[in-house]
Amino acid sequence: MSVSNQSFSIHKTISKVMRIREFPLLVFILLGCVFLSIQSPAFLQRANFLSLARGFSIEGVILIGMTMLLVSGVFDISVGSVMALAGDICAMLLAANTPLPLAILGGLSVGGLCGTINGVVIARFKVNPFIATFGMLAIARSVGLAITHGYPIVVSNKVFTFLGIGLVGGIPASFIILIILTILADFAMRKVRFFRQLYFIGGNESGAKLIGINISKVRIISYIFVGLMAGLSGVLSSARLSGATPNAYSGIELKLIVAAVVGGCTLNGGVGTIAGSMLGLVFLFLLSNSMTLLGVNMYWEPFVLGVFLVLVVLYNMYAPTRLIANKKPLDSNPKIGEGGT
Repeated sequence: MSVSNQSFSIHKTISKVMRIREFPLLVFILLGCVFLSIQSPAFLQRANFLSLARGFSIEGVILIGMTMLLVSGVFDISVGSVMALAGDICAMLLAANTPLPLAILGGLSVGGLCGTINGVVIARFKVNPFIATFGMLAIARSVGLAITHGYPIVVSNKVFTFLGIGLVGGIPASFIILIILTILADFAMRKVRFFRQLYFIGGNESGAKLIGINISKVRIISYIFVGLMAGLSGVLSSARLSGATPNAYSGIELKLIVAAVVGGCTLNGGVGTIAGSMLGLVFLFLLSNSMTLLGVNMYWEPFVLGVFLVLVVLYNMYAPTRLIANKKPLDSNPKIGEGGT
């Protein structure tokens, strides 16, 4: 191969990498890691990485479901309350000597039920997603506080707590669960027809309806899925803390939405990937960790999240070139037989 051909090949490869939507974010993350490793030796300590991985796993599981909703053009602001309620139910069942599989199933069922209610209210009764999920936020939080009387629940089941704090080959068990779910979900969003429909609905809901996509069905299943992910996060959180706190994870919804938007999603729908959202969450965890290690007041974190959300949304609105690599349409001849709304 001649020098000119090699140069062209390298240039072409670099151009492809630069066109990847998540590439700038990945660069920021790497630069941030280098900066923190220089500024704070504690950043590179194993204990810090284990703590970050365990916390990241809990929020990352919910982020998978939230990304799917955002891609389809909707969202769920009740996930924090549903997560706390699922953790409460799971912990209460374990405290009552319920077998571990049934207790975990109880937590997941609560999340799935809340997601089903959200999906039906939004898809069938056409209630605005903000109103519907805000209502569920209040309901789930209230139920959790009522059944626990506002007190934390302690769990001593060693097998259960292993899910939250145990290590498998030096890696947190909860992080391994997240990695498996992320790989499966990212593959489904890219290759599985049902999940590809989320992009079509988010990008052009009227067009999706015209070609026969059952939008109500897709919406309901999507909300059930995010409810199950919130339930699983609640279970993992209880396992990590060896118990449940009914007022936990209040306001986590903002962080998840910011992470997804920073990672490439838009509030209008039709764009985004699971991998991109995870990178967005990595960036936010890195930012939060840097504030802690550098001694910045923790109460400034919501302020920073709000600023990032506004800046990223403005960038998506006014950037001269929007690299929407993931807004790939479905096959030109999707299965019409699934019916319309």
